[in-house]
Amino acid sequence: MWAGFAFAAGIAIYVLLPEEPAFFVVSFLFAACALFVLRAYRQSRLSSFGAMMFAMIAGLFFADLRTTIVDAPRLQKARTFSVTGRVIDREVTQRGPRLTIAVRDVADLPGGFSQTSFPHRIRVSVPEKTVFGIGDAVTVRARLFPPSGPVRPGGYDFSFRAYFERIGATGFSYGMPEPADLGKASLFLNAKRQLADLRQGISRRIGNLLGAGDRSALAAALLVGDRSGLSPESEEALRQAGLAHILAISGLHMALFAGGTYGVFLMLLSLSQTAALHYPTHRLAAGAALVAAICYLALSGGSVATQRSFIMVFLVFLGILTGRRGLTLRSVALAGFILLLLAPERLFYPGFQMSFAAVICLVAVYDAWRHRRPERLPEERKAGPASKGLQFIFRWIFGLFLTALIAGTATGLIGTYHFGRIAPFGIVGNMLGMPVFSLIVMPMGVLALILMPLGLASLPLKAMAFGLELLLRIAEWTAGLGAHDGAVPVPDAMTTLLAVAALFGLVLLPGKRKLFSAVPFSAAVVFAVMSRPPDIQIADKGQIVAARDDGGTLRLGATRAGFVTDNWLQVEGLPETAFKGHLMTGSQFACDGKGCVFRAYPGTSTAETEPLLLALPKKPSALALDCRFAHVIVTDLTVPDDCGAGLVIDSRKRQMLGAISIWLMPPETVSKSHHAEIAYWEAAKTSPPRPWHR
Repeated sequence: MWAGFAFAAGIAIYVLLPEEPAFFVVSFLFAACALFVLRAYRQSRLSSFGAMMFAMIAGLFFADLRTTIVDAPRLQKARTFSVTGRVIDREVTQRGPRLTIAVRDVADLPGGFSQTSFPHRIRVSVPEKTVFGIGDAVTVRARLFPPSGPVRPGGYDFSFRAYFERIGATGFSYGMPEPADLGKASLFLNAKRQLADLRQGISRRIGNLLGAGDRSALAAALLVGDRSGLSPESEEALRQAGLAHILAISGLHMALFAGGTYGVFLMLLSLSQTAALHYPTHRLAAGAALVAAICYLALSGGSVATQRSFIMVFLVFLGILTGRRGLTLRSVALAGFILLLLAPERLFYPGFQMSFAAVICLVAVYDAWRHRRPERLPEERKAGPASKGLQFIFRWIFGLFLTALIAGTATGLIGTYHFGRIAPFGIVGNMLGMPVFSLIVMPMGVLALILMPLGLASLPLKAMAFGLELLLRIAEWTAGLGAHDGAVPVPDAMTTLLAVAALFGLVLLPGKRKLFSAVPFSAAVVFAVMSRPPDIQIADKGQIVAARDDGGTLRLGATRAGFVTDNWLQVEGLPETAFKGHLMTGSQFACDGKGCVFRAYPGTSTAETEPLLLALPKKPSALALDCRFAHVIVTDLTVPDDCGAGLVIDSRKRQMLGAISIWLMPPETVSKSHHAEIAYWEAAKTSPPRPWHR
């Protein structure tokens, strides 16, 4: 496990480096360390510290190697193209279908472009009635844009994700795609198409049997990973109730599916005297469970959480086949190693972080519980059936509470950083909802999948629908317990990292060494107290800004809500619905055809504090005036060197740095002029840019 943490640390070091390291230097360092470790191991002199250092360098190397392998051309500016290619993925969202196309040909390439310098893959939103799927050859005329970077420093970075998926441009189509002739698709794409059609067919079958609505949409999400039909209201209710984790097919789903298969096969084999006495029934049942797990992995879409749970379930049943215990921290570490070796960038995906954080803590706590010293265990009492039944119910309820508390804490720390949301009554929602999910919903869902080829899925699906209806009502009731919708201010990255480190230390360190977890916890508290959200937010393009007014409230300089403004409100701990209540008033900004000027105040301003003037000029005449009077200038124009503004972000810097956040000095620390002054500022991208931001 500690080697796994070191490997992850190496990946993190690589991604967070301010500049791209030379690949040959990293390769030489890895090879030299590998030879040293191999020699020390053969001489029985390899220390734990040496092994962990090698794991960290290995993480650095494999992250750099992955970046080198997936490097592909990317679009630099928005353009319209007619593209011919083959569909390699189709995704249906609430906004409509999206096609990922492997580009084969581009018609009428403008100057500066060639077939080799054009993006190899593009992702295009297409009309609702588009029938093309995986493997089809299409020609589409589309408006394409470069993959967008973070809307704020430390925010969600689509450009990072798109880089490792080799997607060089995204956009929308003008009208319906047209068929093209590119020959037959590969065997892999044909198999992927068949699997996608099977998943879609199961989803349609569920909808036909249960009717339209959230019950059928939730059933399809749980069984085949299709969440497109679930209404935003139900998804929000599940999130506020702390039950949104059931939408991500992970360990619980896989355990119920594969474990249920194992139990059924074991029961059927035990009915035969010959099988029970002469054959290894446990191993035969484990083999059947592995086949079921593989099928469920394919049907569910294979998300990161599903892959992690599949590897762990695979190790559990492999342990049964080989006579060893499979559910240990080593199996968790091995699952992490496998996933990060294949795609090191997953370390920064919220799903990966939340999934592994919850599993590490759960396995560690229950492993420690299992190894309690015998003298601390209560003596078994001779009791009647009623007493034993009550004891079983109590232990089951306590286990459910402990699981909800541990998993909720682990995922809550990470979820707060990524989404600015918590589930205030998550333990209540899980205590009420998870018994329904575990005892009714998933068992009936597994049975429905098994009986569907025989045409007998109606009855178990209706039983599953009953459980889902009850689950949704529990979620709605739990979400309505408080007026607070769970939005909280987003903590900074260091606070979150230290808090998670403290939690891991508490559950992983043995004995009195657990007290060492107080060190990162105390540091996390200090960072949380000292950190504060930015006073000014500037988008990477356009005229969208946000700045605090003289009362310390962040006000939005935007005409309509969008992903950028939603993200800025999220940092403040505000929901998306707060947009209208946080728009700038006329006293804080002035705009005309030549540009805009905004007044920004520190978070705790006084009556004597004069605002900082932020200018976004569009015309050279306005730029000349702003250079004389403004403190900060952000523009797409070219700014002369003699501009008098304190901070200037011109077109070149803006394209290179992306979105910008600015912190102002508190009023008591400003100069005698009483003007608000910049304490420091951060950009969303590094300079020079890393490969995913080029």
